[in-house]
Amino acid sequence: MVAALYGTPLAIPIGMVIATTVIAACAVVTGDMTFAMLSAVMGGIGAFRLGAQVFYLQKHLSISTVVLERLAYAGAWTTALTMGSFGAYTVAFHSDDRIVTLAVGQTIGYIAGIAGRNSSRPFVSNIQVTLAALPFAGALIMSQIPAFVVIAGALLMTVVLTISSSNVIHSVFVSNFRKTRDLQIIATTDSITTLLNRRGFIDEVEKRLLSGQRTYLLSVDVDDFKTVNDTLGHDVGDELLSMIAIRISSVLGPGDKAARIGGDEFMIVSDRSGEDVAALAASIVRSFTDPVCVAKATLSISVSVGLANATGESVERSLKHCDLALYKAKSEGKNRWLSYVPELSEAYDNKIALERDLAKAIVENQLELHYQPIYSPRGRTIIMCEALMRWKHPARGMISPVEFIPLAEQNGFIKNLGSYAIEQALRDATNWPQPVGVSVNISAKQFHRDHDLVGIVEDALRRTGIAPHRVTLEVTETTLAEDKELVIATLNRIRVLGVKIALDDFGTGYSSLSHLAELPIDMLKIDRGFVSSIATSSKARSLLRAIAGLAGELNVAMVVEGVETPEQFEAVTRFEPYGIQGFLFARPMPKEAIDLIIDRRVALPAIDRPSTGVFKQGRSSAA
Repeated sequence: MVAALYGTPLAIPIGMVIATTVIAACAVVTGDMTFAMLSAVMGGIGAFRLGAQVFYLQKHLSISTVVLERLAYAGAWTTALTMGSFGAYTVAFHSDDRIVTLAVGQTIGYIAGIAGRNSSRPFVSNIQVTLAALPFAGALIMSQIPAFVVIAGALLMTVVLTISSSNVIHSVFVSNFRKTRDLQIIATTDSITTLLNRRGFIDEVEKRLLSGQRTYLLSVDVDDFKTVNDTLGHDVGDELLSMIAIRISSVLGPGDKAARIGGDEFMIVSDRSGEDVAALAASIVRSFTDPVCVAKATLSISVSVGLANATGESVERSLKHCDLALYKAKSEGKNRWLSYVPELSEAYDNKIALERDLAKAIVENQLELHYQPIYSPRGRTIIMCEALMRWKHPARGMISPVEFIPLAEQNGFIKNLGSYAIEQALRDATNWPQPVGVSVNISAKQFHRDHDLVGIVEDALRRTGIAPHRVTLEVTETTLAEDKELVIATLNRIRVLGVKIALDDFGTGYSSLSHLAELPIDMLKIDRGFVSSIATSSKARSLLRAIAGLAGELNVAMVVEGVETPEQFEAVTRFEPYGIQGFLFARPMPKEAIDLIIDRRVALPAIDRPSTGVFKQGRSSAA
């Protein structure tokens, strides 16, 4: 509203100069000192109003809008009173038609200008019109000149109409202003938490950066929030988001502003110092130590926080830095905060380059399968081989699956890789003797509803002609975290095809007896981490004995992974597993090498010597 008063910076000075000049001209022509005094007063008012305009334009001056508004009122009203006085005095005390015509024309023109310029501010314009018109109209009437009396009547009618119309215009203006303001609030506010939304947050950050203000960004992400939505529903999830917003807001200070930018992602912009903003990040993490009560449920919630200094940076770059710090915090175990360091950008750039190379590798067939044999301790022969993906990069050499498989899972490439692995493994296995089977690892991402895993397996069986009972698909228990019902239904459909299902990496991580009851499995693969202490730990042996007994009761074959020493082999064979796999016997090898071993009917090597350094190189048999 103040901007409307100062919205035409040239109009006021020009108008004041004209009015001052007209009154001064009357003084020169008539020699009347009253005109000279009125001219001086009008010039002084003009200088005052010009000064107010300068103050308004100097944004760095700490002048409140209330002061600026009052300065505008004072200038407008004194101008109106002086102009009305000039017109009234001229009509009342001068008979020179030239002077009277000039005064009448100037005064009426001023009143008309007020009606047009300030019609949206009735508090200003109504008083202006009244101060200018009443003394002038009174003098016109008192002159008893018929033409002046008519002009006075028209002028008073104009005052009434101006006041009436300005009130209506003002009402419409304010209504539209409030609607616009409300729309702006809606456009920049999150409806669930009432915090800023993404647009409002970006605007706030840009405003701070443009002003040169010290600016830090904090990205706050709720750990495992998807589980709440999936198990308790989205209504409870929305209520939880509101509670989280309250927790976050409770630790903020005057220079901090929070936003929910989407999903379970929150952002904070702060003008604190480096040490203070680090303390803020830590306090946000600590604020979720106590459980959150929502919808009659008590939930243990934790958050991860990424912190970045945005001062002197662009908004996009600062947000990227903040996200990199957040991703690092999550990868290191969640429920913690980390500050951005340049090394994170380097790692991110390497990841992007590797992702680009992986896409190219898929097109150019740079990936291939290697196989690690699984031996029967009874028949001492190979019973099956596990297919493992390998990538020989043209510039970087062999890249570990630990590096590129998670990347493929993140960007969706795993579906292409998985389909290729199934088809190629089954095709390679068709050249092996009938008793020898093949197993292929399946990622949780291959169970998505937009990926027909059952159809892919069925097509691969049909195209290769391999007997389904020779094929085993390996899944881990973490697969259930995505969509347990879908995973179980998919595995049941695959088993109907005659393909076997193995539960991989059992014995560590998410191992649960309930999963054994729920999952349709034919084989249990014991993780190498569980086997590492089997030769020296009586507890490990007791646990393996219990698992072996459980596998027997469930009529599930047991395969032990990661056997790397003769001592481990001796300890494991006491429990009569179905198969043994590990570096003690063979490392993963290309198809040509595994074909030679299988063709020569190579039996299990004699394990009658102590372990050597050769067996201990490269710890993971699954890598």
